[in-house]
Parts: sequence; structure tokens; C-alpha cells
Amino acid sequence: MHNRHHIKWIIGLWLFLIHTVQGDHCHIEGKVFGIEYHHNQQDTIPLYGAELYWRNTSLGTTTDDQGYYHLSKPEAGKPHDLVVRYVAYENDTLFIPADQIETEIILTHIHKTENVTIETEAAHHLDHLDVAVNTRTLSSSGLRTLACCNLSESFENTAAVDVEYTDVVSGAKRIKMLGLAGYYTQILIEKNPLMSGLISPYALEYIPGSWLQSIDISKGTSSVTTGYESITGQINVEIKKPQNGKPFFINGYQNSMGRTEGSVIGSKKISDRLHTSLLFYGTQNRKQRDVNMDTFLDVPILFHLNIMNRWSYQTGHSHVQWGVNAIRDHRDGGQKQFDFKTHRLSSRFYGFHNRTDRIQLFLKAGFALDHEQTSSIGLTVSGFSHVQNAFWGLKEYEGKQRNIFSSLTYQKSFDHHTIRSGLSMLHDDKTEIYQQAEMVNNESAPGAFFEYSLIYDLHFTAMAGIRYDRHNIYGIHWTPRFHIKYHLSPMMILRASAGQGFRHSNVLADNFSILASSKEIVFLETLSAEQAWNYGLQYYYDFALFNSKPVSIILDYYHTDFQNQIIVDQEQEINKIYIYNLDGKSRSNSFQAEISAFILKGLDITAAWRWNDVKTTYHKQLRDLPLTNRYKGLLVFSYTLPDQKWQMDFTAQFNGKTRLPDNKIDTDEYQIGSYSPAYSLFFGQVTRKFGTWEFYAGIENILNYKQKNPIVAWQDPFGPYFDSSRIWGPTVGRRIYLGLRLN
Repeated sequence: MHNRHHIKWIIGLWLFLIHTVQGDHCHIEGKVFGIEYHHNQQDTIPLYGAELYWRNTSLGTTTDDQGYYHLSKPEAGKPHDLVVRYVAYENDTLFIPADQIETEIILTHIHKTENVTIETEAAHHLDHLDVAVNTRTLSSSGLRTLACCNLSESFENTAAVDVEYTDVVSGAKRIKMLGLAGYYTQILIEKNPLMSGLISPYALEYIPGSWLQSIDISKGTSSVTTGYESITGQINVEIKKPQNGKPFFINGYQNSMGRTEGSVIGSKKISDRLHTSLLFYGTQNRKQRDVNMDTFLDVPILFHLNIMNRWSYQTGHSHVQWGVNAIRDHRDGGQKQFDFKTHRLSSRFYGFHNRTDRIQLFLKAGFALDHEQTSSIGLTVSGFSHVQNAFWGLKEYEGKQRNIFSSLTYQKSFDHHTIRSGLSMLHDDKTEIYQQAEMVNNESAPGAFFEYSLIYDLHFTAMAGIRYDRHNIYGIHWTPRFHIKYHLSPMMILRASAGQGFRHSNVLADNFSILASSKEIVFLETLSAEQAWNYGLQYYYDFALFNSKPVSIILDYYHTDFQNQIIVDQEQEINKIYIYNLDGKSRSNSFQAEISAFILKGLDITAAWRWNDVKTTYHKQLRDLPLTNRYKGLLVFSYTLPDQKWQMDFTAQFNGKTRLPDNKIDTDEYQIGSYSPAYSLFFGQVTRKFGTWEFYAGIENILNYKQKNPIVAWQDPFGPYFDSSRIWGPTVGRRIYLGLRLN
């Protein structure tokens, strides 16, 4: 009866919110183009992220990646003035008659001399108009400035996100945001939570860079419509759409470490409304390299295959997308003498073996509920099956997960206001077997959410939301979140946010690196849900330097305060890892300053500096979080020649020292010290365009910097001191790569 009461309450609340607001407005739609010049010939290109709003109102929107916009009118039956603006282009104001519902808009570049126009393509785009959340978008052009073979290699020139190896043996990677582990950052594929659970250790490597249309990076807590898990931020990945895709795309890549990969994307227009695309990605590395002569492979042997088929059906008032994605991933590592053909456990030579098979299904549907399209309803359904088998030395692991997620959202816009309300349902079955001990975790969490947004005269935007989730294991979660954005001037913006997040830890999947050691895992108590508050401030200033060159300055500060956290304590005893709930304080402070400027024609420069102060209570003592850099600096240069045929990109990273875990080893032979040294990394790439072909070549880790002796006690891999997870820097050196793209 108690469960029925909650379900009735959720459904009743949702239905009430749907019928609270009614309205009737006309709309206008079309595309925004910009004029560019190529070899003295005029051309028009669609502008992504152009801002449009009605004069003296709060109604506005931005264009998508094809320059398309759709905007409701403030009042039906009346004419209005439409203001259009885009960075580096002249603003325009159009008189829109009462009966006009469609128009194409062409903007002229603001930086012009005789027969010359400065041409820019935004690699990084900060969303100003519609979104109160601090969101940075990495566009497809920005992703092409790196090797970008998968998502884990897409953040080298971004200060907000760090990517690092978890251990030497498996080669798995993890991200960090605001100085905290990546599992506190919610990773979504087109707003679908497909990258959760057992996939965590390799999730970043399962999303090919050549498939990406854009990456949205949000700091702090995000919208309540996407769930309760976002604590330090959210990364939403947009895959290339069938309706916008080129008929044929190829990307090939080869590096000096033996890694080969290729991507093929084909898109087909079945009819004016129906489109489909087939995406293929494969990579392998068969070389067995041991440059530092510690008997362990520097890079795992790898075979990965990823195939997706997606469809899009679109009418004037509806859009339905669906698809299927299949992944097979095989990787092996350990000592070179291990038998990689039979993959059998051996007490003579240390081996690592991991096999993953995964299939994902997704459906997204949106329907306008009135002719003016001011109200709509959206349905999201996704699910996956994940099977994984692995071993590290003599430690065996098996994981199975079945997941289904659904969300129904109603949205209504009227005057200065927008409301979103909806229901969600998560069902997740996980079974893990570690060292013959079975851990079963079957979760279900029905939820409801409500979010209200106010845009007042384009100077002030506020978004407040709350969601209710009833978890069958961890009980009721109330998740409040609040964001505001205020324009101090047309180009000066202040943002503030506050919100709570919850997370249910998958201890083994979240901390796969602890299996790559000889330590025994000890659970001291029943684990509770992780819970934290996050508070953030951001200041943004955009101005013109000499000769009207655009410059932007961004300052932000975020504080995360944990009410509960799962502590993975490796510092009490040499041969044990203790897992327990937080008993004391745990918090993170992160400050970042960034400046971007177009100094010369075709030259884009970005400089950033981030400082982290992250502390956690270990065994009643508040200490710096180990393996977390105190600071990071970033310098990015991107230069494109006037003829657009050559592009050169250079990135420099400056990484501060980090506290190393106390290893309590009583012999000097395996001591690693208390702090890592500060170090710098450099990356470079050159791209040459020949019509529809692009050739690119680059170097990662130009100065060949490597962490010395990354594996503790590699001489005795089955002994009490063995540990390959104490990674603070790069474990492989210089990598040279070549590639080509065909559009």
C-alpha cells in the first residue's frame, strides 16, 4: 500500500503540472547563415549557436549545428522585431509581420577590409542565451585538432577535464572534474544514461571520436531532468545525426605504438522524413612493447569493434529517433612472458585478461502538442546488456548487468516562463563475482521531477528544479537544484549554482585499479548512498582588443561538500584496502581562470590555470586526496592559413605535484616518496586539406616524459608489495601518428 501511495502521488503531481498552464502562440522558424569569402568568391555557411530573441521580451533561442532555429512569438496576431547576433558578425534586427512564420537570415562578418574577411570556426562554444547552467561545448572542429580516437582523448586541450591512466596493466583511463573522480561526473549519450555501472572503467574508450558531433561539458550540478547523479558535472555526448550526416565519411589512424584504427560512417536519405546511418569503428594493437624493461607490456594488446545503426523520422510536429549499438572489446596485458594465446591464469607469469560484450538500444521521441509548438512531450527509453569477464594475476572477476531507463517529459513555454515536468523509471540488475564471492545488486528507482525557468528581458535567467526518487535499497532522494545567470552588461555574465547530488557506488567497477595490486579488499560496513552539495560561481567577460579582435575571460569557482562518501583507503595497511563510509569531512575547492583571444587572422590562443584543494578524512585524519594535482596550466595555439588548406595546433599542459599514497613498505627498494614531481606535456598536430580529403599528422608527449618505475615491486608480481595503480603521470612516451579523413 505504501508503494502504491507514492506512485499515485507521483502520477497525480505530474498530471497536475501538465494541466496548470495553457497558452496559444505563433512561431517563426528558418536558418541563420553567415557570409564568407573563399578565393574572392562569396559563400554562405550555417551558423551554429547564433542567438535570436524578440526585442523587449525574454523569448529567445539559439541555432543548432545546421543553423536552424524555431522560436515562439510573444503574442499572436502582432508584428515584432527579431534581434539576431553572432560573435564576429554584425548584429541584425528584422521586422517580422504578424503572419510571417518562416525566414532565412544572413549575417555579415564584422571584421572586414577590402575583399578580405576574417574567417573563424568556434572549436569551443560557451552557451550564453538560453542556459543558466555553466556549459562548454566542444564542436566537431575542435575535436579535429587532436588525434581524438575516442572520448578519453578529446579533452587534452580543455582545462575543465583531466584524463589519466588508472593502472599500467589494464591501460584503463578515468576523468577528473573539479579535482574529483570521474564517477561523480554524469556521462550521457544524447541525454541517455547508457554509460553507467560496470562499463565505467572503459566507458571513455567505447565512444569513438570520429562519431562525435559535439561534447557538452557542464560544471557543477545540472538539470534535475537528467537524474540525481550529477555531483561535480555532466558530460553529454552528441553522436552525428542521420538527417544531418554526410553521405560518406572515413577516418583512418596509425600511431608509432602499433595502434591501428578506422571509422566509416554512411548516411542515407530514405525519404523526406526518414533518414538512417550506419556507423562502424574498429581498433587494434598487437604489438608487445616493453621499453622500460620491467617485463610488463607498456600498452595492452587490444581488439575493439563498435557498430551502431540509427534512424530518424521527422515531421513538422514530431521527431522520433531510435537505434542499436553493439560493442565487443578484448584486451590483454601483464608480463611479456605470459601466454596471451590460451589466456589461462598462471602463478608463474602475471597476466591480465578482459572480455566485454555489450548491446545497447535507445529510443527518443518528441511531439508538439499545439500548432504553435509552445508545448511538447518527450519520451526517452534506453537499455543495455553488459557481460564482462576478467582476471588480474590470480584474481578473477565476472560481471553482468541488465539496465532499462525511461523518462516522460512535458514542456510548456509561455511569456517569460518555461516549465518541465515528468516521470522517470530506472531498473538495474547487476551481478558481480569476485574471487568466487557473488555480489547481487538489483535496483529500481521510480522518480518525478519539476523544473521552472524564467528569462527576464534577456538580462536575467533563473532555473529551479526538484526531483523525487524512491530507491528500493537507499530510500527516498529529494534533489533540489538552482541556477541563475545575470548579464551585468551585454557581454559580461555572472552565473551561480547550488544543488545536491546522490550516487550509488559500484565499488569494484569504480575502482578497477585496486584489482591491479596484491592488496586484499575489506568491506568494514554496509555502504550507504554517496551524497554531496555543490556550489558554483562563474564570471564571463567578452570584449574587443586592438583592431576589434574578440577576447573572452572566464573565472569560476566550485565547492563540493560531501555528506557521505565511499572511502577507498589504501593507506592503513600494506596488504589491505579498506572500504567504508565517510566518517568526518570531505570537500573539494576548485578555481579556474581562462582567457581566449583571436590575436591575428586565423590565430586562436587559449590560456588557462586551475587550482585544486581536495581533502578527505582517512582513518579520522583529514588529508589531501592522493593522486590529485594541486594545479594545472594549459596553453593552446591554433593557426589556420588564409587559404584554409593548412591548420597547425599546439597544446602545452603544466601539471602540479600530487600527494602519493602512503605505501608503508619497510624496504627502500620499493619506496616511491611522498609527492610526485611537477611535469609538463606537449602535443602538436598539422592538418592539410585537399578538397574533401584531410591528412593529419601529430605527436603526443613530444618531450617523451614518463613516470619512472610506474609498477611498484614489478620484480615480484605475486608478492605482498606489488601495485600497478600508483599512477601520477604518463606511463608511455612519445607517440607519433598519421591519419586521413574523407568527407
